[in-house]
Order: sequence, then structure tokens, then C-alpha cells
Amino acid sequence: MALTETRHDSTAGHAEGSPGGLSDSPLVTLDAYFGAGDHKVVGRLWLLGSVLFLLAGAVISLVAAAEHTDLGAFTISDDAAGFAQLWSLGRDLLIFGGLIPMFVALAIYVVPLQVGSFSLAFPRGAAAAFWTWLVGIILVIVSYAAGGGPGGWSTDHVVMWAAALGFVVLALLWAMVCIASTVLGARTAGMDLDRVPVASWGFLVFSLGGLFSLPLVVAQLVLAYLDVKHGFLPDETSRIPLVGVTDSVSLAPGLYWLGVPALAIAVEAIGVHTGRPVRFHRPVLALLGLLGVVAYGADMFTFASRGRQIAFDNGLLVAALIASVLPVLATLGLAGDSLRTGALRLRTPLVAGLLSGLLLLSGAAAALLGVIWPIVGFLNKNFDTDLSLDVSLDLAATTFHEGIFGLIVGAAVLGGIAGIHHWAHKIWGRSLDDRLGLTTSLAAAGGGLVWGVGGIIAGFLGQVRLPNVGETIPDGAEAMNGVSTAGVALLTLAALLLLANIGKAATGSGSANEPWQGLSLEWATPSPPPLSNFAALPVVRSATPLADPEFLIPASAVATDAATTASPTEHA
Repeated sequence: MALTETRHDSTAGHAEGSPGGLSDSPLVTLDAYFGAGDHKVVGRLWLLGSVLFLLAGAVISLVAAAEHTDLGAFTISDDAAGFAQLWSLGRDLLIFGGLIPMFVALAIYVVPLQVGSFSLAFPRGAAAAFWTWLVGIILVIVSYAAGGGPGGWSTDHVVMWAAALGFVVLALLWAMVCIASTVLGARTAGMDLDRVPVASWGFLVFSLGGLFSLPLVVAQLVLAYLDVKHGFLPDETSRIPLVGVTDSVSLAPGLYWLGVPALAIAVEAIGVHTGRPVRFHRPVLALLGLLGVVAYGADMFTFASRGRQIAFDNGLLVAALIASVLPVLATLGLAGDSLRTGALRLRTPLVAGLLSGLLLLSGAAAALLGVIWPIVGFLNKNFDTDLSLDVSLDLAATTFHEGIFGLIVGAAVLGGIAGIHHWAHKIWGRSLDDRLGLTTSLAAAGGGLVWGVGGIIAGFLGQVRLPNVGETIPDGAEAMNGVSTAGVALLTLAALLLLANIGKAATGSGSANEPWQGLSLEWATPSPPPLSNFAALPVVRSATPLADPEFLIPASAVATDAATTASPTEHA
């Protein structure tokens, strides 16, 4: 089987007169979607589905947050187990229905264009992964509605939840195989790995990180399936700890894995929207790779544990939390050179990318507060010191983690907004509304920040980690829960605005003019690109091939209507 499956003949199945025999108009038949072999069609499907479920996850999370503003009673849920179901459904949809698939969607669409490939590796596999993911995520929702999920009262539907979420994760894993294979095995001539565009490199690190960490989630779900099926967890209360099966990707430092593609997109956007691609290309690639390594959380959590709180006295975890700040800070610092020397254009991709990087850095820095307590304990125990703290920093069993989650989710949402706006014209042939995009970016940034601050402060006040419900109500905790709820509401608004903006572009009501151009290969193609992307595969000699004087764009591979193509970005 060939690595890529797209046909490259000049006649079969293509419209006459199109460049290189390629039709610029995508097929719109039902078969073209169900049996799609074009990575661009598959990418659009993934993108639409991910934004819809991101909104659904945000809405459910908002309801769960609102439930927790009154710690003395259950208003929406029936009991603690019902609250665990509500909270867990929101988290499952945010991570596995929204954020991960959104980055998968952008990678499936953009990576082949950036690395100069006619197609994605195994494009029909990516299409099959989409339909498997879609059916699986729908079954996850159905299982919760029927009494499944952690804390569920129906044994059969708790089992259904474990199986359905497992299929969702397996589908995402197969999509990541396709993405990683494209970067590693389908690059055009001259594009060594150190010349791969920053965004594609970020998607590669993201995919490889998923291939290492997500199998542990699958294994945990298999054990959850067996525990419930064979009566080891016989009732709702005993099943609540099943929310921990996704700890390896939903708690820091494993959660930073979602920040890798967001940070890469931010660097890409900074380079294009300042007219100054990052000068330190190889160091940025190395830093993104380092972030992917320290964000591997699977080895920091006890396998097959049930209800164990995160152990901040784990030496590997403490080291990873500390080390995670460095690559984020260094990457933003190197990208800052482009901001300093370039022509700053405050468009949505640049603003959202910058806010994403800053929120990611804030989350990684705030997480360091959680390692102070175990470090002090380690010093007191092993070096016979007598250090003490005036404020309790034993945050392991508190909503401190919920605050870090809010910050990183906000950063990931902003990364998705930046990427979607950056490549919108390439995806739909129409640009997204920039003013609406800026509003969306501010809502997402404010939402992530407010959600994070509320959860972190409530953790310092002693509120127990969600979805557990404490017997005592710490002073001020309910007020901080209200702050967190406001943050989730802002993120929900951001997801809604993003969906509306995409709808405008997808239905042809956005701007038809190419708004900007960069120096990587996707900008050498029409918008949207033809079936096989390029009339002939280009040869590259640097990380910014379109800036090379010897690089010649074939006339048949670029848009012929000069009226619909804006001037290229200025390059120094």
C-alpha cells in the first residue's frame, strides 16, 4: 500500500482546463465525504466536528461549574455521583471531543501542504478515524445520558462509557499515526527535518506524544471496563474514582501536551503577521520537542490506580513541572525577536497566538506552586532542616488542579482559534471575520485566566479536588467557584463565536481575498488547494522556501486571478 493514495494523473476524474488537470472545485457528493481520500475534505470534517463538541463540552462544564457555586446542596445533580457524571462528561468532551480533534483537524489539512506532499499519509485511514471518533463520541454522550460514566448507576452503561471512550481514543491515535507518518515519510525533496515548518513540527511532536501517552488511557479504560463488568466496583460511589483514568493527559505536566501545537501555531503566526519568520528555527524546533518530552505524564501516575490523588512527592513529576516552564519561556523569547524587528499587525492569528503562549506560560508557572510543599518536605526529611511555611501549600487534594486545567485549556482554545483564523482562507477559500475573531480571542483568554485564578485560589482556601465534594465549606470557596463559573462562561462564549465565524466562512459569506501570505509551501498553492495540492512537488533549500531567490512557483500551482490575491507579506 502506498504511503499516499491520491491520484496524480492529468485526466482521470478531473475537470478540463484546470491546472495540471486538477479540479479546483471539491466534490460534494455523499460518497465524497463518506469515502473521502482527500485530506482537505477529511480535515474540514474533523474541524467542524471538533468545534461542535468543544462547544458542547464547554456548555456541560458551565453547568457543572454552576452546580458547584453552592457547596451546601445539589441543585442540578441529584447527588455527588450525579455531579461526578456531569463534571466528567464536560471534561471528556473538552479534551477528547474538542481540543485534541481540533489540532488533529488542523494537522490533517495543513501538514501535507507545508511539507510539500500530494496527500496525507493514509488519507482514507484518517477518514475512517474520523467516523470512528464521531460514532464513539456520540456513544460516550449516550452512555452518560443513560446512567453511565464515572458515578453512573447503570452498570451496563458505565461499561458502555469505558468502551466508547476507548474507541474515541483509538480513533485519535490512528489519526496521529497518519499525521506523524506524513511529516516523517512524505516530505518533499530538500526538506530535512530541521527545515520542517514550525507548525508541522509542533503537530509531529503532538502526534508522537499522543502515541506514547494515549495508550495508557486505553489501558486504564480496559481495566475500568473489567472492574465494572465483573463487580469490583459495584455502585455509584465506588465508581467515582474512575474519573482518574484520564489523569495522564488531564493533569499537569501531561496536560501541557495540548500546549505543544498551540505554541507552534503561535510561533508560525508571529512569523507571518510580523513579516519576520523566527530567525532561530532549529532552537525553536528543539524547544518544542523538549516540551513534548517533559509533558509526557504517563510515567508519573500509578498505573491502574483508583482514586489516588496526584503525588507531588514524585520526583519525576516535580522535575517535569519545573522543566516545563523553560521551553515555553524560551520559545516565546525567541519568537519575541520577530515581534521586536517586524511590522506588527494586530490580526486575530497573532493576537490569539500571543495570548495562547502567555496563558500557557502562566499555567506552567502557576503549577510550580504545587511543588513547593514536597520540596520543603524532601529537604526537611533528607537534610535535617526545619523549614516551615506560614501558608499551607499542600495542594494535592484541592481544586488547585482545576485552576491549572482552566489555564491550559484556555491556552489550547486560543491556539486553535489562531490556527483556524490563520489558515481559514486556505481551508474554505474565505477568511474569517477578524473583528469577531479578536472578540473571540479576548473571550477565550479572559475565560481561561478567570477559570484558572478561581480554581487556584479555591485550592489555597482548601476546597477539595473536583469532582469530590467536601463535608466542610471553606470560607470564600463558593465565591471563587463563582469566579471559575464566569471563566467557563467566557470560554463557552468563545466557542460559540468561533463556530459562528466558521459558519460564515464555510457558507461563502467571508472575504474572498487572500489576506496574507507566508514563506512556507502552503502559500504556494491556491485557496483552497486543488485535489493533489501541487502540480509538481517543489524542491526546497531552506526553512522558508518562498523567500529563496532560486525557488520558482510553477504557474499552474498558483491562483491565476490576481484580483483575489493579496500582496505577499513584506520580508526583510
